[in-house]
Amino acid sequence: MKNHSVGKKSDRQVAWRTWKVARYLLLILVYYSIDISLRPAHAAPIPSPVNIAADRRSAPLTYKIVQTDPQAPPTTNINAPNGTIELNAEQQEFNNETQIITANGKVVVRFNRALLQADRLRVNLKTKIAVAEGNVSLIRGKQILYGTQFEYNFEDDRGSILEARGDIYQPTLVSDLNLVQRARTNVPAGDLPSVEPLLSERLLNDQPVTNIQSTSSTGVVVGDERNIDYQPTLKPSGKISRLRFQADKVDFLGEQVTAEKVRITNDPFSPPELQVKADRAQFKTLNSEEDEIVTSNPRITIENNFDIPIPQSRLLINKLGKSPNPFNIGFDGQERGGVYVENSFYPVFDSRFRVTITPQYFIQKAVTNLNFFDGSVFGVKTNLEGNLSPDTTVLASASIAGLSFNQLGNNFRGKATVRQNLNLVSVPHSLTGEAVYRDRIFNGSLGFQDVQSSIGGVLTSSVIPIGNTGVNFDYQVGAQAITANTDRQNLISANKSIDLTTLSRYQASANLTKSFRLWEGKSLPPGEKETYNYSPVPVVPYIQLNTGIRSTFTSYSNGDSQPIVGYNVGLQGQFGNFSKQSFDYTGFNINYFQQFRGKESPFLFDRIVDNRIISAGINQQISGPFRVGIQSSLNLDSGQQISTDYYLEYSRRTYNFVIRYNPVLSIGSIGFRLNDFNWDGITPQF
Repeated sequence: MKNHSVGKKSDRQVAWRTWKVARYLLLILVYYSIDISLRPAHAAPIPSPVNIAADRRSAPLTYKIVQTDPQAPPTTNINAPNGTIELNAEQQEFNNETQIITANGKVVVRFNRALLQADRLRVNLKTKIAVAEGNVSLIRGKQILYGTQFEYNFEDDRGSILEARGDIYQPTLVSDLNLVQRARTNVPAGDLPSVEPLLSERLLNDQPVTNIQSTSSTGVVVGDERNIDYQPTLKPSGKISRLRFQADKVDFLGEQVTAEKVRITNDPFSPPELQVKADRAQFKTLNSEEDEIVTSNPRITIENNFDIPIPQSRLLINKLGKSPNPFNIGFDGQERGGVYVENSFYPVFDSRFRVTITPQYFIQKAVTNLNFFDGSVFGVKTNLEGNLSPDTTVLASASIAGLSFNQLGNNFRGKATVRQNLNLVSVPHSLTGEAVYRDRIFNGSLGFQDVQSSIGGVLTSSVIPIGNTGVNFDYQVGAQAITANTDRQNLISANKSIDLTTLSRYQASANLTKSFRLWEGKSLPPGEKETYNYSPVPVVPYIQLNTGIRSTFTSYSNGDSQPIVGYNVGLQGQFGNFSKQSFDYTGFNINYFQQFRGKESPFLFDRIVDNRIISAGINQQISGPFRVGIQSSLNLDSGQQISTDYYLEYSRRTYNFVIRYNPVLSIGSIGFRLNDFNWDGITPQF
């Protein structure tokens, strides 16, 4: 007789191991896409840390010592001239013969826009070396470092911290630690000297982490990037700014920081769910947009148990947080013949702009046609983005799905956009000018429709609250010259064999929305680790009624128009706190939408055909971080499915995976998200 329990247990073990292998492979892939761009580089040894005391100048250090009564708060103006320090302690001594300052007990030192706190301090004015010991904390800009000993050379801007840990704000890390460079920056005329309050003694005590907030996220999508209704954006556009670290020793010299036995994580709790380790890591600025990290034996550690080696030891970090995925596997059954691979590189033509060039190879098409080197199995896409001014953004993209020269016109797609932020009647607006060649637009049950070309502009308002009513209003107006598919024979020229027509389109639309919170439960206590077991934010149970009214009027240069008025009503909510091991979360939504249309559009891409739509979805926790979901929309008049997404999610507070498949649209994707956090207090050791 077969032992079925053993067989089931074996199946579960195989499934679990398979999942672990798949998760680790995905982590290796997405590691290179999280705010990091990779470029080929020759491996180079990491310079050894500089011996701080080895290079001393003979010129004496002429510092002005400002001493205050320990019971009185010290001055907070830290814009003192270079060569001046402010010292406060319970006990202070100065030896005029040796030129050595000694301070003990609640030592506070301000120098070069930095704040140092310690139990003991010794400063040699001749050698220009300062050594602080005991509960050392160094605060500089947005960086907070803690350690057992801090040694610093004032003249050479060299520093070292032993048993270091603390918080990193990545965008300003190097500039904050470059103490001399910032101190020598002139204050513009008319600006007041910056004033920073003395940090309280809680910086030197192990205060618990509080006020945890998930501020943004970044991620990558392998496959189609079309979003799922009522779910977070598949490919978020944020970045990871705040990290915490731990290292045996940190040395910094000007714009270069080197750490020994370093560990870095975005997790505010310990032990971290996800962390990057290295025997040694060197961080330095290359130019105004990029920083470089060179590591020795880098690896990713998951759940503090499993290490995944990272093959790349040199990373280039884009400060704008807009680095695309350098390597990607995608699927496009319509233009690229199925599965394809691509790899990106980033030439620099102008520091104001970010340029990406991505060659592609269509694997499935090459294998199916048994033609591995024909131009039709190669493609390329490019992307450009940048800011002409703080309020003016430029975006451009182009792709060629096949390098067969006789088909280039049919394989090329392109788009160029200029967006200007405006403030009209004290309301933020955006004015967008856009030119498009061969765009694909999803239009409900009509599926994807082609727009051959379009050029024009759109003015869009932000959401405008209507007093204290809870009603929100937004609108947009636009005008374009469009060439697109039509089924009107009178609009197709007799000498044309394709169903395209060119018309001017003028459109205005407005929306009114209001939500009613019918019931709201309680979240678990903020700041408790259990609250964030599977979510970056405390989950609040609720039931909400959503309502809205939409009106759009579109006019075309041939005299046609398409007026529309519609409304929607729906319920949305969630139960549970997504913290327990199983069935502690259920999310749901159901929405009914009905609209009334006058005449129909002469184009197919914007023609309204779905007049009554029912949409519904459910997202259910099964076990631990695993959730399954379905989201579907149906045309009630024809009974036709508009879209149905099935998805499986593995969710943790610091990261999650989403595997999604839509059989109606024949698209699928694997998404990865990494969450950014902010917090108050001192994070614990790893």
